[in-house]
Amino acid sequence: MTPEENLKLITRRLDEVIGEDRMMTILKERPLKIYWGTATTGKPHVAYFVPMTKIADFLKAGCEVTILLADLHAYLDNMKAPWELIQFRTKYYEAVIKAMLSAIGVSTEKLRFVQGTSYQLGTKFTDDMYKLAAMVTEHDAKKAGAEVVKQIEAPFQSGLLYPGLQALDEEYLGVDAQFGGVDQRKIFTYAEKYLPKLGYQKRSHLMNPMVPGLSGGKMSSSEIDSKIDLLDSAKAVEDKLSGATCDPSSPDNGVMAFVNYVVFPVLESQGKSFELCSGQNFSSFEQLQASFIDGKVHGGDIKKFVIKFLNKLLEHIRKEFEKPELQELVKRAYPLSSQVQVCPAAHEAKKFGEAKELTIEGLSLDDRVNLMSKNLALTPPSTLNTAFNYSPHVLWTVPITRRPELGMLGHIAKVRDFLAAGCHVTVVTSDIISYLDGCQVPWDVAPHRAEYFIELIKAVMSTNEIPLENVKFIKGSDFQKNEDYVLDLYRMTALVTCKDSNDSVSTVLRDPNLLSALLYPDMMALDEKHLQANIHFCGAKHVPLFDFTEKNIPLVGGVPCIHLSGAELPTLLNRAALTPEEEFIDLIEQEAQLKKKLKSAFCEEGNINFNPVLSLVNVVIMPLLGEEKFRITRSEENGGDLEFESFQNLEGVFAQKNLHPGDLKNSVLEYIKRFINPISKATGTPLMKKLQSKAYPPPPKKTKGSQKTAGDSDDFLPSKFNMVVGKIVEISRHPEADSLYVEKIDIGEDEPRTIVSGLVKFIPIEEMQERMVVVLANLKPATMRGVRSAGMVLCASVSEPAAVEPLQPAPGSKPGDRVLAEGYEGEPDSVLNTKKSNALVKMLEGFRTNGLLTATWNGNILSTSSGPVTVASLKDAPIK
Repeated sequence: MTPEENLKLITRRLDEVIGEDRMMTILKERPLKIYWGTATTGKPHVAYFVPMTKIADFLKAGCEVTILLADLHAYLDNMKAPWELIQFRTKYYEAVIKAMLSAIGVSTEKLRFVQGTSYQLGTKFTDDMYKLAAMVTEHDAKKAGAEVVKQIEAPFQSGLLYPGLQALDEEYLGVDAQFGGVDQRKIFTYAEKYLPKLGYQKRSHLMNPMVPGLSGGKMSSSEIDSKIDLLDSAKAVEDKLSGATCDPSSPDNGVMAFVNYVVFPVLESQGKSFELCSGQNFSSFEQLQASFIDGKVHGGDIKKFVIKFLNKLLEHIRKEFEKPELQELVKRAYPLSSQVQVCPAAHEAKKFGEAKELTIEGLSLDDRVNLMSKNLALTPPSTLNTAFNYSPHVLWTVPITRRPELGMLGHIAKVRDFLAAGCHVTVVTSDIISYLDGCQVPWDVAPHRAEYFIELIKAVMSTNEIPLENVKFIKGSDFQKNEDYVLDLYRMTALVTCKDSNDSVSTVLRDPNLLSALLYPDMMALDEKHLQANIHFCGAKHVPLFDFTEKNIPLVGGVPCIHLSGAELPTLLNRAALTPEEEFIDLIEQEAQLKKKLKSAFCEEGNINFNPVLSLVNVVIMPLLGEEKFRITRSEENGGDLEFESFQNLEGVFAQKNLHPGDLKNSVLEYIKRFINPISKATGTPLMKKLQSKAYPPPPKKTKGSQKTAGDSDDFLPSKFNMVVGKIVEISRHPEADSLYVEKIDIGEDEPRTIVSGLVKFIPIEEMQERMVVVLANLKPATMRGVRSAGMVLCASVSEPAAVEPLQPAPGSKPGDRVLAEGYEGEPDSVLNTKKSNALVKMLEGFRTNGLLTATWNGNILSTSSGPVTVASLKDAPIK
């Protein structure tokens, strides 16, 4: 068949098609790749014949068809399928779908079945799940799943993850189009919106109508009277259909819909017609429907035909399932409720290691508890001593959203206490969790920053003579992508309500409205389980998460930790800061900047309610000093030196105005220098500098005056470029230059543009003919060796070894389609101002390909309405 005939077969009887042009473009080159997914929940019923008849069409049209057995989706949809039964239900679905297709005469040899968890728990898919969650608002995710995910008063987190995972399936199954019911339209448009933001192509979407149930409304596995099971007896089928409504006053009833979307397609494939017992014969549904509405055909006669037709199809399936192994599979997939056995991990808390001796050398249990309890933001729980019934293991969670600040020294001093009390300590630098906190750390930067924090903490501990042998350092990404962790995360989202998550993070995260905000508390809780900690230490701002963890971690077999909160430093100022850097002191602050910050720090005489300088003493200096007294150095005329064994004594003297803020600041400055100078020296090595440059890469270079466009004062924006899709319709060698092509390129204008390109050495002429390219179309025309050129073909290029590749518009793009950088949708300049010799070079500086072969401007993806612009193989290459 021709591509046009194949497309007609693929799209017939559908309710809606999105991206038909994209499909036609592909069909002209190769077979279309389509997938249909089904969540392995309740037993499939006869309405499943509706997608089966379309799958028959797809196969007849030469398509490569994949059926996704969406086991993970099934679990996420409010746990319709208990996790312990899903593997059996997945096998049942595959067996019954094969039997259905066989019953309607369709071979399954070219059909591919894929189990969702075969790739959805993999590292790359998990990366994309995390990235997508940080792009999408909770509102958008809820809206996308509104027609598919069961809506309840207190929705679970999983219902909001569901649409994103289905969108990602399109990429990971390697398909061109997804097929589903029209009830999934919002998920399909969600996929079209967000896949390009991840650098992936838009897919086309094929939507079947929703077939009403026998009692009206949607035919559902959960509504027994609305559906006919595929293994129902012939008598049950007759009884259900006999009682179904089939009245001309409601011609779109469930029986007539089944006739339209199942009976006629099957009859057509068999070369048969719809023949009633009265002798009336119909070759199309439209004929039957018209006679039915006019009263020429009785609904009872139609039902008799359907009963006979359907029982004949189902008889094939019944016989197939007489096999002992399939009968056993049905029992295991859908046992009686009394036979369902819940996995012990779902309700039994994981036990910690064997009990250890309650004392270590020279320390009693009380001594150890006292060490653990001091210098905390909040009084520890009374159960702290129970941590020593087992091997005490402290988890310290370190966010990496900002630069390392001086307050970290106070937490490291606390780690010294934990070690002295006989604990093992695991330090987690939270790269993924910090990314989920409003994308404050770019995804590609986060692992480097986490590594930098680890080495910095080691350096601080070493300079303060804190032993490292009982400390383990790990990045979040080292274990939060592991299959067992990710599966636990999905399980937790299916058990925890959105409200519980929202309540715990509303004051903690930068943007609690993002979908990623729901995952944040789950992962903080799961870290405790998967790192087998029984004490969790983190900054005081995370205190709202403690109640969440204690309530919800048992749902996935975890034991709540004892939670300890470290004190945190307030901002240095009592006013709004001009820049974030003003608010805190960096851990490796330069001395001149340190003096400047302390000088401007708020320290009102006698004020102990808000005093950042006093807080530095309380949170950082005294904890690090340990048994050493804190000393104020001042002249004799100002009262002489002072020494303090406790912060309370210092606070009391300051409150009575017996200590001047200037003297306090001077002493604090000396102590901070004492602490950070060795750290600065230790982190001044080439290795640490390299780590730091990766952790905090410089921002893109700002344009100077010569980089401004159109002769005005506005900085360059990519929207000023009129980048459009073009198709090379004619090409020849330049008559005067061996290295140049002269191209006629259709960019959607009345006549093709003539453009000269220096691509002869890199791309054969036959590969240029009919090629789709991206053209910069608002350059001032220039004469190149006697030929006037009105634009430029944009290419990625590298010098070593020399290679050039034209940008490739997304499949389905048409000549004249605008290419835009994500977030920059303004009108282009009529003509770019390139009078200065390097103006165009400067404008192009931010354009390059990324590691996914996607074209970008300063990290923002270039795309048409059909999807992102890509290149064949040149990664991280400049575009010009």
